[in-house]
Amino acid sequence: MSSHRDLSQQIRARRLELGLTQAELARRADTSVPTVSRYEGGWSRFEVSTLRRIATALRCELVVELVPKPARSAAPNPTEVVERLGRLFWDVRLTEAHLAENTVWVVERVLELGALDDVRMLIAHLGRPAFLRCAAEARLASPRARAFWDRVLEGEGVTCTRRFSREEAARFWRGSSP
Repeated sequence: MSSHRDLSQQIRARRLELGLTQAELARRADTSVPTVSRYEGGWSRFEVSTLRRIATALRCELVVELVPKPARSAAPNPTEVVERLGRLFWDVRLTEAHLAENTVWVVERVLELGALDDVRMLIAHLGRPAFLRCAAEARLASPRARAFWDRVLEGEGVTCTRRFSREEAARFWRGSSP
């Protein structure tokens, strides 16, 4: 599978092969010299219509394809998950039982403190639907983490199921105790 860098190199190589300057290619492709320069320089935001014109000007065929990603490896076993995520549980030794019996708590900790690879491992272990259900139930202390995961869940079409009322929120922001 070729990358945007490969495509940029192909455009440049073909232009040079035909003995064209960037200005000549830009004129033939009905685009600007800066556009040709960006496309040859590793630009990753190609527009298909511009690529078609450049390909035509270079007497090339533009081929765009979708290539399926390789199948994911098997889900990690609980021991692997505990070994990977254990560092996030400095206050208690994470066990396989926690993964099964306190899943929401584990998800909360990973959402608050984990890296993206930790989240990926947890999704692979739990499965996407179960992970999203737990994330919807999670009570996150960090407003930034809560806002981020609320947006992710919203994008996934998952309704947040945390128990939280407007009255509670209002008391919190006024500084009153519940």
